[in-house]
Amino acid sequence: MELPVHRIFSPEELQNDFNVFRERYEASLANLYLYVSKERLDKIFDDLYKEIKPMTAEEFYKFITPVSSIIKDGHSNIFPPKENTEYFDRNAVFFPFNIYWKEGRMFISKNLSGDTSIQSGNEIISINGLPAFAVMNYLLKRQVRDGENENYAVWILNHYFREYYSYHFGHPSSFEMSLRKAENKFSTIIVKALSKDVIASNREARYPKRNDSEKTYFAIDSITHAGIFKIKSWDEKNLNQQIEDVFREIKSHRIDHLIIDVRDNQGGDFDLAIYLLSYILQQPFQYFNNLESVESHNDTGQLLSSRKGKMLGTHEARKDSYQGKVYVLINGGCFSNTAAFCSRIAYYKRGEFIGEETGGNKVVFSGEFGLKGNTILPNTKIICENANYRMTVTDLIENTGHGVVPDYKVEMNVEDDIAGRDVVLMKAIELIYQSSH
Repeated sequence: MELPVHRIFSPEELQNDFNVFRERYEASLANLYLYVSKERLDKIFDDLYKEIKPMTAEEFYKFITPVSSIIKDGHSNIFPPKENTEYFDRNAVFFPFNIYWKEGRMFISKNLSGDTSIQSGNEIISINGLPAFAVMNYLLKRQVRDGENENYAVWILNHYFREYYSYHFGHPSSFEMSLRKAENKFSTIIVKALSKDVIASNREARYPKRNDSEKTYFAIDSITHAGIFKIKSWDEKNLNQQIEDVFREIKSHRIDHLIIDVRDNQGGDFDLAIYLLSYILQQPFQYFNNLESVESHNDTGQLLSSRKGKMLGTHEARKDSYQGKVYVLINGGCFSNTAAFCSRIAYYKRGEFIGEETGGNKVVFSGEFGLKGNTILPNTKIICENANYRMTVTDLIENTGHGVVPDYKVEMNVEDDIAGRDVVLMKAIELIYQSSH
């Protein structure tokens, strides 16, 4: 079977796909005009349509994805055709390094290549003749984000650079890289691209997983007697039971300081976030103020209508809710429901935040309800997520396009990442220790 990536599609086929792509946004994305005017977006769509020429699916994917950074909706991912990515995952070779992008510079965080002499922490100056910043800026321009905050886009690329590089730059058999090493020494290396199986094998052999980073857990710090509750995902199995068990243990150990770590938690079940809040807050509380979807779209814009949902209305705090001090650890991977959870803790002034601004918006974001699957463009088979609801956490007039900003800004760097040194948690422990002495 011929893969779409190998086939050149006619302008008529791509125009048909583009119309489906555009209509999906206009008919269902309730945040379509939240950060860009209809007039400007219409011109962008119209100009793109006029520029359509014969392309492969890969070329068309690169052609339409810049829309992501213009609309700025984090729940509207666009992915290459499934049959293409599955084929490449089985048969192609990939970039054999994990990267860490920080303040305009790209570093090697894990060397998964066949050349074990390359050191983690080396700065990547260029890849196959392109400056690293140019590669990253190209990818960021084609990445989703929630509003004016780029933290989630950067977080995605720091975690999935290998995939997104392949989507846009293909699968070269080798990589010529300029590196900046220790003492400001430069070198040029050529490394072979590797299959995903070999990359995974190298990772397992060289970088054993740190168990605490891979799951939800509860622990008690031996120095401060603070509780540390790490929540990896709101969709984790039996999380409601884990929450109950954690607060039972908190009560039995008389814990006065609770650290809730939601870093890298991209969202999930609203009910469980609300359930956890009921253990933390001391008064009745709201989670979302409004839920809306697109009623119609016309020449002047969209008409949104309010909808009903069990996450709306007032929720009761538990009579025996936790009375101690709360600290919340956050970063750019805090997205969707996690950003809403953090927003409500901030709104009710129930905790202090440590780390980096959440990737998800603290006031408003989109979500998917009631739709079956994603929109698949009819010819190229490119996949578009079906975000179709606007969820307003507090009040839309408060929206600045940003997430929850930490009270104590603490940023990890590549050295921290390589060493497994959790400077954000260390800051929380330090604050607790200082408050107790």
